[in-house]
Amino acid sequence: MKPIKKYLPHILLWCAVIGYFVFAPDLVTLAFTKSGKPLQAENNLPSPSKRISFVVEDLDSYIEKGQSLYNLYGWGYIAPDAGNTAQGFVPEIALVADGNIYFFAVKTGYRNPGSQSMFADAGVNLDTLGFNALIAEDSIKPGKYRIAMVFKNPSTGEAYYWDKPAHYLIKTPNTLTLK
Repeated sequence: MKPIKKYLPHILLWCAVIGYFVFAPDLVTLAFTKSGKPLQAENNLPSPSKRISFVVEDLDSYIEKGQSLYNLYGWGYIAPDAGNTAQGFVPEIALVADGNIYFFAVKTGYRNPGSQSMFADAGVNLDTLGFNALIAEDSIKPGKYRIAMVFKNPSTGEAYYWDKPAHYLIKTPNTLTLK
């Protein structure tokens, strides 16, 4: 009993150091990350739909309010059903790998696709064709993620997704790259 009392401060200090290394990265991400966090959403994907077309163009580093983020950008749309419009669908990006699914908010914007006749025939609004998704590197676990585009209609509850693994997002403990 006497050796335990003698070394109790050291034992407590080592427990605190080990606890810090185990829990600190997640706590720092929760406390200090303001942009680029995954949305709080269900952990399953909606039904797949071939009505969705999208292209991921690139992944760039991005700094917002002193926070180091990554900007995943490209263009995507959902073709309307016969007799309906695609109005009301909100796009999101989903990263999918081995049971981990992360949904990220998307900011849409005007994108000039070049050959506009194909998009005009599909009923696509060019003002919402482009997308940007901010991703905080520490908000996802290491792995190889398929990139999926999800379209949700909040008023009707409809949701569809599509992924085509032309690109993967590779997360290692220190980097985030698009391959």
